[in-house]
Amino acid sequence: MKHPAVPLPHIGMRVIKTAVAVMVSYALFLPFGLTYREELGGILGQMGPLYACIACIICTQSTLGQTFRQGISRLIGVVVGGALGTATLLLGPALEHFWLKTLILGLVCVAGVWLCLLIKRPTACGMACILPCVILITGVTGVTRYYYAAARMIETIVGLLVALGVNAALPDHRPEGERGEIDMNVELKNTTRKLCVIGDPVGHSKSPLIQNTMLKALGLDYVYLCQPVPRGECKRWLDCAKFAGYAGFNATMPHKEELVPLMDELDGDARLIGAVNTVCLRDGKAYGYNTDGEGFLRSLADEGIDPAGKKVMVLGAGGASKAVCLKLAQAGAEVTVCNRTLDKARAICDHDPEHLHPAGFTPEELAREGGRCDLLVNCTSLGMTDAGGQFEDFSFLDRLRPGVPVVDLIYAPAETELLRQAKKRGHRTSNGLGLLVNQAVLSLEYFTQTAIDAAEMKKRIDAVL
Repeated sequence: MKHPAVPLPHIGMRVIKTAVAVMVSYALFLPFGLTYREELGGILGQMGPLYACIACIICTQSTLGQTFRQGISRLIGVVVGGALGTATLLLGPALEHFWLKTLILGLVCVAGVWLCLLIKRPTACGMACILPCVILITGVTGVTRYYYAAARMIETIVGLLVALGVNAALPDHRPEGERGEIDMNVELKNTTRKLCVIGDPVGHSKSPLIQNTMLKALGLDYVYLCQPVPRGECKRWLDCAKFAGYAGFNATMPHKEELVPLMDELDGDARLIGAVNTVCLRDGKAYGYNTDGEGFLRSLADEGIDPAGKKVMVLGAGGASKAVCLKLAQAGAEVTVCNRTLDKARAICDHDPEHLHPAGFTPEELAREGGRCDLLVNCTSLGMTDAGGQFEDFSFLDRLRPGVPVVDLIYAPAETELLRQAKKRGHRTSNGLGLLVNQAVLSLEYFTQTAIDAAEMKKRIDAVL
């Protein structure tokens, strides 16, 4: 009887990094003979590689950003735990009493966790509890207790620094889908307010990950969900959302235009673009906003690009293109909208004929307009993961003047073939991640009526995407 084959576990980059970090941390102590040799006396007599290795195993993560944050938290935990453990040693002979030591162990653990939570470093709690317990349980007495405590702190710090160094030297180049599960644990209370994204389909959306990451970082009592809503059912969903007490929701295709007449009030951009992607529900009323255009301008600003007075070539004439083109025109740019269906390009340009001009999508037209532009923006789905389409000819990129930036609204993959070809020709490139993040920040500001540091949130979101 044949037994089914059992697949062998995969040895990934995280495993390799951990092994390398442990070997390096161990090897650092050997040339100096630091292997817990009490005859050396003082701190050196208590020093060895064990806790450095433990720190490496605890802290080595899949990305440098994760390791850095974990490392800082562990260092804080070492400081808090070391201070608590060392201070407790001042009790001296009283620590020899079994029940008193048991009580003290509980108290230092509570104190370590409380202090770390007080400074909003929950991942520091482990070291803040472990270190004082190790110091108190060893049985080391007298002044040697203090040497022991100092040695444990030094070893742990060495291990954390090794983990940071190894992770920087061995970056993880795997596709994002292969990097393991992302922590999406969210604490819910009876007071927690609900937000969500609606669409059809919507299961692919990264909005819940992005928004819950920001909400957790900001300590706001909200949870962000994903809600499929079929085409044509926005009115029904809006009534349900109000009844269920939602604070608001984002909308993706195909609902952005359908929501416009359902709003009690629209902001200027929603009226300008004729689409709503952010809805705030307050006092029974629905307030509609559009963050697409402003999010795009902010993403350009992050890249040091000012569109005022520039000639911009935009590829595509869909909903995203309309938002981008109208906001670019509002910012003082002269925009050429290139699209295979010229009537769609004309429909966008009719909103501002002074600043917007239609063009076709033939190689000749793309080459002509490319030679004139100061900025190229792709708003088509060409090159998107699973979209199944690609530019047939990249020769129009050869007509771009040196230094012209190329921006693609696509963020998956992180580098489309368009961006790769542009970079190959020496152009500065950026993908749609900046737009995605800035849209999310703007939406959350509307939902929570809280000012948000966009630069700080970008760092946090970059680490989870």
